[in-house]
Amino acid sequence: MATFLYKAKKPNAETVSGQIFAHSHEEAIELINQLGLIPVNIVPKDDNSSSRFRSKGSVSGKDLYIFSRQLTNLLKSGVSLLRSLSIIEQQTQNLFLKKMIKDICSQIKNGRSLSQSLETFPEVFSPLYVTMIKAGEESGNLREMLENISSFQKSQDEIMSKVKTALTYPLFMAGVGIITVYFILTFVVPRMGALFANLKDALPLPTKMLLMTGQFLSRGWLWVLIFLAVLGLLAYQLGRSVKVRVALSRLLLSLPIFGEVLLKVDLARFCRTMVLLLKGGVPLIKAIKTTIPILVNEVIRKDFKQCEEDLTLGGSFGESIKKSSKIPPMMAHLISIGEESGNLNEVLSEIAQTYEQETSEKIKVMTTLLEPVMILLVGLAVGFIVFALLLPIFQLDIFGA
Repeated sequence: MATFLYKAKKPNAETVSGQIFAHSHEEAIELINQLGLIPVNIVPKDDNSSSRFRSKGSVSGKDLYIFSRQLTNLLKSGVSLLRSLSIIEQQTQNLFLKKMIKDICSQIKNGRSLSQSLETFPEVFSPLYVTMIKAGEESGNLREMLENISSFQKSQDEIMSKVKTALTYPLFMAGVGIITVYFILTFVVPRMGALFANLKDALPLPTKMLLMTGQFLSRGWLWVLIFLAVLGLLAYQLGRSVKVRVALSRLLLSLPIFGEVLLKVDLARFCRTMVLLLKGGVPLIKAIKTTIPILVNEVIRKDFKQCEEDLTLGGSFGESIKKSSKIPPMMAHLISIGEESGNLNEVLSEIAQTYEQETSEKIKVMTTLLEPVMILLVGLAVGFIVFALLLPIFQLDIFGA
């Protein structure tokens, strides 16, 4: 999308100027003609507003939810779309979002639809968001669609919040444990090692290993940082490989409890999104294609891509899902029943609700198990250090006796 500066004539021969957003010079001419103007001069604007600020800020999920909710409430109150966007622009504190809304307003004034305007900001509005807005525009139910989008965003944020909350304490314990062990190894162990300087080769193996580790971390911390940086870079490069992502996805799904949580979170998200799109009048195949990018697990993505291909060839959604080795057979049977009865929306909604409830229960179980496991691991690490430090003393007492 580019910005074009133009000069044009009104029917009364008055000259006007302005800017318009279009993909090409020809499209810009067509849009100006649609405004009832006769183009005189059209040139591309090199420093268009979108490119100037697009890399200087971001819009969080919370900001996007507030934007959707505010726009819904204003439209429900009878305020026009442009006026609603102007009001939100004035109220928002996010400068990046403020400029973006101003840009969207300018595009709508130039004759573009809301969905076309949002499409120029793919870093903020996903294809799913744009598709739902477009469906609302085409069906004449933009307000209802925006309300559904807001509810969807809220439900997804709640699920992610539960997962983050469940992992907060274990991760905190892991962080505290790592810092504690590192401090003991780099500060306490080298000083304790001076007490055993005369023993040298007489030290037991656990103590030798501990002293060597402490010396390395205290003197070679720079090498540790370099190693972690290289490891992080390697992980990033491997993460860009589709084969590696698929292998990692399979590994995560095979994990006890955690794998089931990841699977059901993805499936619940898929079903919720499908319900939203199908209610908006989006065809089934397009709905599946639009929903696939929001899935996190590559294995599940691949299975649903196969469903899309099967449907394109005239197959059944439910029968195609049955081919998957990871998607629960019950989900496939329910979708088949929904297709046959014409109640696919209701079935997908029930599946999403069921998986969300099961996910909440699994998260509680996972939290209950992770907390004592992390405490045990930290305790074992500290206990080994204490044991290794005291072992030479115990041996001296034995030999002395």
